[in-house]
Amino acid sequence: MGDTYEGYRAYALFFTRPAGDEEKIVLMLNKLLKKIDSKENGTIIGKKETLDYEKLMRETKFPHRMSNETDVGDFITGLYEGINLWSHPLMQSNVVPPATALSIVADALGARYNENSISDDYGVSAARSEIMAIAMLADLIGYDTTKAGGIFTFGGTGCNLYGARIGIEKADPNAKNTGIRDRIHFFCSDVSHYSIKSAALWTGVGLDNVKTIPSYDNIMDIHLLEEEMEKTISEGARIGTIFATMGTTDAFGIDPLKKIVELRDRIQKKLDYRIHIHADAVIGWPYLTFRGDTCIDHLPHMLQEEIREILSGMNDLQHADSVGVDFHKTGWAPYLCSAFVIKDREELTLLQKQKKDMPYLFHGEGYQPGTFTLESSRPNYAQKALANMMLMGKQGYETLIVHLITAADHLREMIENSQDIDLLNRHNPAFVTDLRIYPHTKYDSEGRSLFLKEMRDETEKEFTEKTNLYNKRIAQYMIEKAQHEGTAMISYTDNYKTTGENREIVALKSYPMSPFVEKEHMDEMLRQIYKAKEWVDTNYGSEV
Repeated sequence: MGDTYEGYRAYALFFTRPAGDEEKIVLMLNKLLKKIDSKENGTIIGKKETLDYEKLMRETKFPHRMSNETDVGDFITGLYEGINLWSHPLMQSNVVPPATALSIVADALGARYNENSISDDYGVSAARSEIMAIAMLADLIGYDTTKAGGIFTFGGTGCNLYGARIGIEKADPNAKNTGIRDRIHFFCSDVSHYSIKSAALWTGVGLDNVKTIPSYDNIMDIHLLEEEMEKTISEGARIGTIFATMGTTDAFGIDPLKKIVELRDRIQKKLDYRIHIHADAVIGWPYLTFRGDTCIDHLPHMLQEEIREILSGMNDLQHADSVGVDFHKTGWAPYLCSAFVIKDREELTLLQKQKKDMPYLFHGEGYQPGTFTLESSRPNYAQKALANMMLMGKQGYETLIVHLITAADHLREMIENSQDIDLLNRHNPAFVTDLRIYPHTKYDSEGRSLFLKEMRDETEKEFTEKTNLYNKRIAQYMIEKAQHEGTAMISYTDNYKTTGENREIVALKSYPMSPFVEKEHMDEMLRQIYKAKEWVDTNYGSEV
């Protein structure tokens, strides 16, 4: 039996030595990347085939014998068949960026030294990176950096979860020990991110206690928010976190954050607890880099107005109690890389755990975020963000944003001049474009917008349902074609807007995120959209 394990030295070769194995890692990674990239097919690698995941689960067993790096590496490269190439200019399906080369390297360095950022004992580079990255973001937001704080976490969902948990502790002090004693309500707009409901589910607040406030032009109605908050108080429930959305995924709506804070301050005066306001700015945050930059004055007028409109909303982030930031969205870093930034770092102690409950950790002093974070295993999230902020600075982010908005505006201008595609988010500028396609014309017989008529429930329900299906078929055709031929990729949302009679409106979505996109790529995107429309008309008919 003992002889079976005498080959441990062969196993040791699978690992990196304390130092000196850099060339081995680089050569292995270089080989695998070249093999994957050799299958480049436009917007994807190879082609994406339909897979029976249940069968894959049934048939996969834990291997008995050891293998070798070459065979396993070759197997892993095969798993990337059909992967999206986010840097391709025609890959415009969602707010997923290509990562800078340096942020990818920063991610790899964290993996090489296997850091755990629960404390500086287990990840000193992670600790330094997190402190500096949070300081940079607090400075950008406009917080007092001598009082602000924060942590990096697992996405915008994690940021909302932290905002929710602190809101619970403010509304129901000591709930972390006693549990939630009173009903707590969360508040958000009807176009906010679904992860707010996830936070309600995971914290025990409950989905029924999330109060969604109607919006106009994707902006929360402040008067209806006030009515719902007063109703909560009258019912004997407590107001937990108010979530202000600062750049929605589908249409880039920005809530009136300063007015929300003023409303909170007014209502809070008659309560014996505090109300937390979290700004979900995971997409909108980089527009803060334009603050105070006079270079905006030299941009084309329409572009100036678009940037200033967004910036006017983002400037209010300094009034929020906490802010969520995603670098794996509009920070151009690899997943996962999100920051929860808080105005008063003392409020993080509301989540503090007892060191005596973790006797094998947190000895002595130093940087110990693991004493209050949800995660006990925290990779070096922050280093990727730090690398990109240092690499690009405000100037780099501004340049990239201007470039992408310019490309998006080119597409929007063509759509506005079309006869059969309606531009849905002209009043929510950014580089996302939401559109809805009609078989023949986007106008009725009197020249009125069919989309506006649909939103006012002035068309038959059947018309909206058929137009929804028409748009889904166009999007699905483009998606399936892209997955096999590497052509232009867009996406769609099942519910861009809901009408007064609860009719859901489907919209197609173009989200250019690649720095390589040019106006000619937007021309090609529109050409392929029309090609997909023609296919649907031929195969399903054009009547709705």
